Amino acid sequence: MATPSDTARDSHDRTEFQLERLILFTDAVFAIAITLLVIEIKVPELHHATEAEAAQGLLRLIPKFIGFFISFFVIAIYWVAHHRIFRFVRNLDNRLIWTNLFFLLGIVLMPFTTAYQSEYSLLRTPWILYSLNIIVVGCMQVRLQAYLRNRAHGLTLAHEHAHPDLDLFRPLSSPLVFAFSILLSFFVQPWLLRLVPAVAFPLLGLVHSRRHRQLSLRYERLSQLEAQ
Repeated sequence: MATPSDTARDSHDRTEFQLERLILFTDAVFAIAITLLVIEIKVPELHHATEAEAAQGLLRLIPKFIGFFISFFVIAIYWVAHHRIFRFVRNLDNRLIWTNLFFLLGIVLMPFTTAYQSEYSLLRTPWILYSLNIIVVGCMQVRLQAYLRNRAHGLTLAHEHAHPDLDLFRPLSSPLVFAFSILLSFFVQPWLLRLVPAVAFPLLGLVHSRRHRQLSLRYERLSQLEAQ
């Protein structure tokens, strides 16, 4: 006959297994999406096998390489963020699962929107679509973190709700950057828009590091007060 402790242990094991499945599935989607980015970069066809023709072929691929590198780091940043916040998850429910799936929906669209804006780098519309894609992903990440931070859902430990890694300022940054680039697209040449994330992300990295240090100190003081 199963004891209450056995039942509790089985329930914990099932929750842990389901959470592991969710994380492994998410990692697989990220891995596929980030790999598909490079598939759109085709080896240039050379009508004449000369050094000059080879160099010209590579030059024509520059917009695609720029799109690839931007999206590679965007997807990598979101994977790291997902890894960072899901280490706090102790339980899961259907709403968390579906929120995570909608988050991944934006990720799997990124190879297409990347290829579109790379192929037509001198047009505004492809960049706007690409930016909207990233804005949706960013908003879904905000939704994920807000859901995890909510004490009523019981998905994280009580003392971890205020952890700096669950701060909502960080996931809001990317949507704001790309929303700004959409506004800017009506006033500057579309090819210049690639400079917006290239300049903004390193600066935001400094801001995030400083804010994280401040929040970490506040979190440590709060933990010490609760321990007393």
